[in-house]
Amino acid sequence: NQSTKDVMQEFESQHDPHSQNHEEEEDGSDDGGEDGDPEVTAVQQRFLDRLTHFFDFQRIAEERVSTVDPQGKIAGMKVKAHSKGIEEKNGTFKAGYRQQDIKGKPVRHLTDLYQAAEAAKPEFETFMNSLVNSVAGLSRADLDIAPMKQRARASQKAREEYTYRIPGPAESWLYDILRASVICKSYKQMSEVNKFLKENVHIVECQNRFAMPQFDGYRDILYYISVPYKDELAFVCEVQVHHKEFKHYFGVNSHKSYFQPYFAGPFRDPIENLQDLDMLLQVGKVDDNLMEFLVQATDSNQLKLFARIFFEQLEETDKSLELFRRVLTMEESSFGKGHVITGSTYQYLGRVLLSKGDADGALLYLNEATSVFSANLGADNPEVATTLSIIGEAHRARGDYAEALRDQKKALEIREAALGEDHQLVAESYMNVAQALCDRGEMKKGIAECRTALIIQESILGDSDVELAQTHCMIGKIHFMQGENDKALESLNKALSLQEEAYGKKHQRIADTLTEIGKVKSSQGDYDEAEAHHRKALQIREQMLGKGHPDCAISYGYLGFVLSHRGDNEGALVVLRLALKIRTKVLGKNHLLSSNCYADVGSIMAEKEDFEGALNQYKECLTIRKSLCGRNHPKTAEIINASGRVKSRMGDHKGSISDHEKALGILEKVVGSNHPDVADTYQYMGEAYERNSNQTKALENHSKALAIRSAVLGKQHPSTASSCVVIAGILEEKGDLPGAKMAYRQAITANAGLYGENHVETANVRLKLGRVLNLEQEFAAAEEELRKAATAREELFGAEDLHTAEAYALLGTVLNHQEKFDEAVSFHEKALEIRKDQLRENHPDVVASTQAAAANREGREED
Repeated sequence: NQSTKDVMQEFESQHDPHSQNHEEEEDGSDDGGEDGDPEVTAVQQRFLDRLTHFFDFQRIAEERVSTVDPQGKIAGMKVKAHSKGIEEKNGTFKAGYRQQDIKGKPVRHLTDLYQAAEAAKPEFETFMNSLVNSVAGLSRADLDIAPMKQRARASQKAREEYTYRIPGPAESWLYDILRASVICKSYKQMSEVNKFLKENVHIVECQNRFAMPQFDGYRDILYYISVPYKDELAFVCEVQVHHKEFKHYFGVNSHKSYFQPYFAGPFRDPIENLQDLDMLLQVGKVDDNLMEFLVQATDSNQLKLFARIFFEQLEETDKSLELFRRVLTMEESSFGKGHVITGSTYQYLGRVLLSKGDADGALLYLNEATSVFSANLGADNPEVATTLSIIGEAHRARGDYAEALRDQKKALEIREAALGEDHQLVAESYMNVAQALCDRGEMKKGIAECRTALIIQESILGDSDVELAQTHCMIGKIHFMQGENDKALESLNKALSLQEEAYGKKHQRIADTLTEIGKVKSSQGDYDEAEAHHRKALQIREQMLGKGHPDCAISYGYLGFVLSHRGDNEGALVVLRLALKIRTKVLGKNHLLSSNCYADVGSIMAEKEDFEGALNQYKECLTIRKSLCGRNHPKTAEIINASGRVKSRMGDHKGSISDHEKALGILEKVVGSNHPDVADTYQYMGEAYERNSNQTKALENHSKALAIRSAVLGKQHPSTASSCVVIAGILEEKGDLPGAKMAYRQAITANAGLYGENHVETANVRLKLGRVLNLEQEFAAAEEELRKAATAREELFGAEDLHTAEAYALLGTVLNHQEKFDEAVSFHEKALEIRKDQLRENHPDVVASTQAAAANREGREED
C-alpha cells in the first residue's frame, strides 16, 4: 500500500492542476475544456468495477489474516524444498524435474502428461490418505482430492506461465494436474503436515503463501511433491495446505482467473503489478496525463502491462500501440532483437496493428516474432504455431487466402506434433483451417474440419461446455453459406443454448450468435423474426458495451437491411447512417469497418434509385479499401462490382462491363478462377448484358457462373438454383424451350431440397416451368406443376392474393387446352375476381382474365 502511495504521489506531482505546467489551463487558454476529457466507456467501467472487487478481496484477506494468524506464526513457518530450487543461475531450469511420461521420458504434450497422471493417481491418493491419518486431529473429511485439472485450463496455464521456460516443452512443467487440499484447524496441524511431507516425500518446490501471498491476496502453503509409482517412475503433484478459518471465510475469488494472465510468467514481481493496477484504479480513466506519465517510465515490464490491458481490456488500441512501440525500443536496447521477451512484443505489435486493419504492418512484426521464437524455442514450439496462426489472419485480411490456408495448416501441424491430437489449441487450429477453406469457397472441406474440431473438444470437455459454442456457431455459418438454412439454425441454436446456460441472457457472444440467427431468418424471408433477433442483439451490445460502441453498428447494419427488404428504404438509411456515424467517430473514416458502412448506405440508395448518391458512397468505400487493402484485394473487387451494377441500372453499359471486368481480373488473380466471388462477378456481367439486350453474351456469362457454383457450392445451393432460373429465362426468351425446361427442373430440385415444396422460391419456379410446358404442349405435366404452384401460393399468400391469381389464371389456360372446361372456367373466374378487386378495371391482367373466362365459358357451352 505504501509503495502504491509513492507511485500515486509521483503521478500526481507531475499532473497537479495547480502546478506551473497547468497555469495556462487555469487562465482559460486551453480550448479543450470538458470535451477534451475522455469518457469512460461501458467496457472500461466494467473493467474498473472488476478491479475494485479484486482489491476489495485483498483488503478483506488482509483483515482476515490478522485474525487467523495474529502473531504471524504461520507466516513464519519454514518450508524447504529437497530440490534446493529447480531454477539454475543462468535462468534455465533443471531438466530432471520435468514431468515424465509412463516410459520415464519427459512428456511431449498433454496427452503424455494426462496418461502419466492417470497412472500415478492411485499412489497419490494413497499417499494423501496416509498423510491425514498421520496428523492428529485430521480426518478424511479434511482431505479434498480434486478432479484432474481440465485440459483447457492446463493448456492455458502452460502457455501463460511456461512458454519461455528452457528446456521445454511448457506442458512438462505443469505440476498441478493431480492436486489435493488439506484443511487444517490450527498452526500445529499445518506444522505437522509440513513435517510429514518433509520426511516422507521428495519436495520439488514449496512456498509459504502466508508469508508471500498470492497476487489475489489468498493465503495457504503450497507444495509440489514427487510421488513414486510403478517402480522407477514419479509424478509431480500439488498439495495445498489451508487454514480452515481462512479458506472457509473466502470461498472462490471469481476475479482471480480474469486477472491471472497479468501475473503469469517470471518477468516481474507480482507486487509491482498490483501497484500499477491500483494506480490505474485510482486514476479511473485513460487520459493524456496517464499516457504522459507512462511514456516517461523506464520499466519496460510496467509499460507492457499497461499496453496489454489497454489492448485486451480497455479498447484503447492507439494508446496500446504507442506503449508497445516504446516497450520494443527499450527491450531491443536491453535484451537485443533476438531475445524471446522482445519476440513477445513483436507478436503483440502484430496483433494490435492487425486489429487496426494494418495487415502489412502487422506482418512485418509477426514475421520477426516467428524468427525469434523459432531461434529460441525451436521451430516446432506451440508459440511459433500461435504466431503463424495470427500471420494467417493477416494474410486473410489482405485477401491472400492461399497463403492464409498454408499458415493455418502449418500451425495445425506444429500443434498436433507438440501438443497431441486431443488439445484445445489443436481444435482451434482445425477451426482456423476451416475458415481459410471457406474463404477459398471450399465449404464442404471447411465443415469437415469444423466437425473434427468438435470431436476433439467433446473428447476433452464433454458436449455441454460453452467452449463448444463457437464451433457450433462456425458450423452454422458454413451451413448458411451453403444455403442450408435449417441446418444452420440447428447449429446456431445449439450454440445459443450453451452460451445462455453459461453466461445468462446478456453476453457479447450471445449477441454475436443472435446476429447470425437473424441473418438466416432474413434469408428465409422471415423478417419479423430477423428484426427481433437483431434488436435483441443490439440491446445486449448497448447494455454491455455502450450505445456508441462499434459493435452496435453491426446490429444497426443488419436492421437496415431488414427494413429495406420490407420496403422501408428511408428507415433503412436512417439506421445505416447511424452505424456509419458510430464507426467513423470511434474507428476513424479510414477503417475497413467504416468502409463497409459506406457500402451499405450505397446499396440502399441504389434500391431507392438514387444512383448518383449510391456511386458517391461506393467511391468513398473504394478509396478506403484501396488505401487499406490495396488494389488487388477481394474487398476492393467487391465494391468495384457494386459500382458496376449501379452503372448498369443507369444505362451506362460500357462503364458497367468495364467495372465487372476489372473486378474479375482482381478476383481471378487473388482467389483463383473457381471461387464463388468469381461466379458472382460473371452473374453481374450477365445481368449487364441482359439490360443491353445481348442475350448471347448474357447466357455465356450466366453459364460460367452456374458452372462455378455447381462445382464449388453444389447443385443444391440457392446461388446455383438462382443461376438455373436466370439461364432458363434467357433460353425461354430465345425460344429454346427444351433447354429452359431442363434448367427450370434443375432449379426446382435445388429449391425443393433447400426450402421444401411450400416455399415462395419453389412455387415461383414451378409456375415458370408450367408456363414452358404449356408452350411445349405438354399439358398434363404443365397441369401437375401449376397445381403444386397454386397450392403453395394459397398457403403462402392466401387465396385472395395476386400471386395466387397468377397461378389460377395459368392453370385455367392449361386445363382449357385439355378441354377440362368446367374447371378451367372456375380458375379463370377466381383469378378475375381477385384481380378486379385489387387492380384498376383496364389493367392488362384484368382484361386478360376477363377474356380468358369468357373464352372458356364459350368453349364449355360448345362442348
